[in-house]
Amino acid sequence: MKQIYILLIALLMGLSANAEKSGTCGPNLKWHLNDDGVLTITGEGRMYDYSYSNSAPWGYFGVKRVIIGDGVTTIGDDAFIGCSSLTSVTIPNSVTIIDRYAFASCSSLTSVTIPNSVTIIDRYAFASCSSLTSVTIPNSVTTIGNSAFSGCSSLTSVTIPNSVTTIYDYAFDGCSSLTSVTIPNSVTTIGYNAFSGCRSLTSVTIPNSVTRIGGEAFTNVFITIEQPKLIRNIRV
Repeated sequence: MKQIYILLIALLMGLSANAEKSGTCGPNLKWHLNDDGVLTITGEGRMYDYSYSNSAPWGYFGVKRVIIGDGVTTIGDDAFIGCSSLTSVTIPNSVTIIDRYAFASCSSLTSVTIPNSVTIIDRYAFASCSSLTSVTIPNSVTTIGNSAFSGCSSLTSVTIPNSVTTIYDYAFDGCSSLTSVTIPNSVTTIGYNAFSGCRSLTSVTIPNSVTRIGGEAFTNVFITIEQPKLIRNIRV
């Protein structure tokens, strides 16, 4: 289902390739895209949410760099989904939420630094960012949503901060290059298929705090799981 959704977005993006060069993207936010593909967002407050039927106004295929100004508080649904030429994004300390599908299928994005103001990385936020090799998740983040990093096939390591209590379903599904993951003592639940298809993982240490691992959380992963206490409901 998610693949069909992303394909529909990409089709509609092609139709918007000749979009205007400036406009509004929130009640108090403005955007400008220059000829070099640099998209700048300025102002204060939240960004609008977008969808496949109401896509963001900038021409997706022309966006190479995104600079989000200090004062912006959210990155909206589908804001940059399918920006296949996007290589760099600057997220300020004012942003608290990265909404669903915000950077999904940004296939040229290689790294991203999430500031310590962000508390929620919503579902599919970075799904299918196939060139993403590294990501910094700060201790402010409390929620890593369903499929937030699914399909990030170049991601090699990730440290989950000790502010997170639940690793949601499919969070890192299909991260086939992931060789290292650090799960902190704050985590109590590892969701269904959370690390399925992470075939480069060879070992993982699950802390004593974890009391439930969802079905098929480590499907197609040949690993040694170290966890000194009995965990209920394990299917790997």
